[in-house]
Amino acid sequence: MKPGASFPWPSERVREYVLANTRTVEVTGHYLSRIGIGLILALARSFSWEGADRAGAFFGRLMYLLRIRWSTARVNLDIVYGERKTMKEKRAIYRESLVMVCRHFANFLRVPLMDEEFLRTRFEIENEELLRDAYNQGKGVILVGGHIGEWDTAAGRIGMANYPIAIVAKKFKNPVMDKVIVDARCGMNLGTIAHVNSMQRIREGLARGEGVIMAMDQNMKRSQGMFVEWLGRPACTVRSNAWVARETGAPVICGYACRVAPGRFKLILTEEIPWEPCPDDRERELAINTRNQVKAIEKIILAHPELWFWIHRRWKTQPEGVPSPYGD
Repeated sequence: MKPGASFPWPSERVREYVLANTRTVEVTGHYLSRIGIGLILALARSFSWEGADRAGAFFGRLMYLLRIRWSTARVNLDIVYGERKTMKEKRAIYRESLVMVCRHFANFLRVPLMDEEFLRTRFEIENEELLRDAYNQGKGVILVGGHIGEWDTAAGRIGMANYPIAIVAKKFKNPVMDKVIVDARCGMNLGTIAHVNSMQRIREGLARGEGVIMAMDQNMKRSQGMFVEWLGRPACTVRSNAWVARETGAPVICGYACRVAPGRFKLILTEEIPWEPCPDDRERELAINTRNQVKAIEKIILAHPELWFWIHRRWKTQPEGVPSPYGD
């Protein structure tokens, strides 16, 4: 590792790094979207943290009463739990998951209010030594997780702790919303990497000592992923995390953030996932290590099922000849 590359960096250096290396969004026109989204932001930021928490809970319970994507959640819960949980228990997980999602969005809209005092008193980090030791190996860090709890703010909390970091994420179709999201991440010292043709940017970032976050819980096309067991059933899963880890030697860390009380949060780094070599079969090596990364995420989901995004069709892509469990 080069002299002077120790982490965390000074806050000014992290800020300069993120601004120089993030995807940016320029918006022209879209005046109605600007007005509408601007009003939503102003309203969200007018609440107290406790008020925002209550508003998120209200909308989550409303979605539950309207049975928003219940059919998808029910299929997912049946895949994972079968008869080990009653329908009442599954509905309770679905309800709390919707509340979690709505609270997350309400909190994310309030990111500009997360100043240093807020971070010091309301957003703790558990096991930061895992993060610091991984960064100081000098190879960059791959952070794996999913849409669990406060997912974007989890990544941002790492940036606000002065570790250079970027998230690989899709663009929003609405450019005004896309700009809001990218700018909010930037405000947390969290860069954004466009997920299309991103491999060179990822490797360059790791070579500079950056952390790169890649979610693993989204359904992938067959051409983009590989099938590994996910909570009891094969799911098409992103393979690039394991490929990048093999090619760069970057350590892999798993973690998540969650709400612990209204306006209070915790980032939890759970474990470093060691590389398991299989040099005689490079494809099997990727499958083994992708599965090991998935196992680390599964532990979190099974311990805290109410924190996961159950309304996503995680098992939509299936091997040839196997029908989708969602009846597509």
